[in-house]
Amino acid sequence: MSAPEESAEEPAQRPIIAEHELHRLIGVGSSGEVWLAMNSIGVYRAVKIIFRKSFPWPKAYEDEFQGLVRFEPLSRQHDGLVDILQIGGNREAGYFYYVMELADDVETGQNIYPDFYEPRTLATDLATRRQLPIGECIRLGTPVASALGFMHRNGLIHRDVKPANIIFVNGFPKLVDVGLVAEIFQTRSRVGTEGYIAPEGPGTPRADIYSLGKVLYEISTGKDRHAYPELPDQMENPAVAHDKVRFNKIVLRACRSDPRLRYRDAEELMSCLLSFQFGPRGPFAGRELPYLSMWINIGGIIVMLGVILFLALRIWKLLR
Repeated sequence: MSAPEESAEEPAQRPIIAEHELHRLIGVGSSGEVWLAMNSIGVYRAVKIIFRKSFPWPKAYEDEFQGLVRFEPLSRQHDGLVDILQIGGNREAGYFYYVMELADDVETGQNIYPDFYEPRTLATDLATRRQLPIGECIRLGTPVASALGFMHRNGLIHRDVKPANIIFVNGFPKLVDVGLVAEIFQTRSRVGTEGYIAPEGPGTPRADIYSLGKVLYEISTGKDRHAYPELPDQMENPAVAHDKVRFNKIVLRACRSDPRLRYRDAEELMSCLLSFQFGPRGPFAGRELPYLSMWINIGGIIVMLGVILFLALRIWKLLR
């Protein structure tokens, strides 16, 4: 499958998308536009349109299209990836497009009002909340790390993991903006976002891990990625502060300058996030075990007293 070719004429004012009616432009990027659209059965979708004129040379345009073609069948095999539902294009007008599931609205969720729709992303959440509780950071980071691991196992990398590229669908976080998806180690000049790009540059699974680490830093500390590795000046109660310091150790390893010192793969990062909450050293373990030990000790004393009373009664009956 090849990308539709450019023509000398400008594209139509509103591109034609098969089986969809475009309602409103909801996003503009360096290579294209994102539209709110409705399909033939009345379901709202997001449509991203990529224009040939946005690329300095034909190969970059073709690479963008081929990355999409590779990603499309994988997108529906993992819950942490946005579903790509349709791909098409117009050779004469010089663009291709893909239709994907629509993000929740920031206010109304899956109840979509076209004139007021604003997609909910992790970036919009941070704009209003700034800092997330550690438990929420784990619940968000785990499926994203899992999605990256799935992509990497299938020979693809994302190249632009950042809060704006994590959307929520029915409240569940998903990686979006597959425009920079490419085969591992494939070199390209237009990649990534400053502050999330690994020191060695994008193009490897561990570079994606670095980017996710920066995202985890921002949501857990409330600080900008450029402030890394600073921690907040003030912490809450000691227990919460302890959890944040421990969580920051996961962030520090994900963001090591030397890629060899980072997590081996995204699955290892995911496992660390899960073990933080559910493992023997999870944030609640230290608080639950003292109470558990106390009740075990009390139970043992009660049983011992019961045995002593039973023996005393037996002896009393024998001596009568």
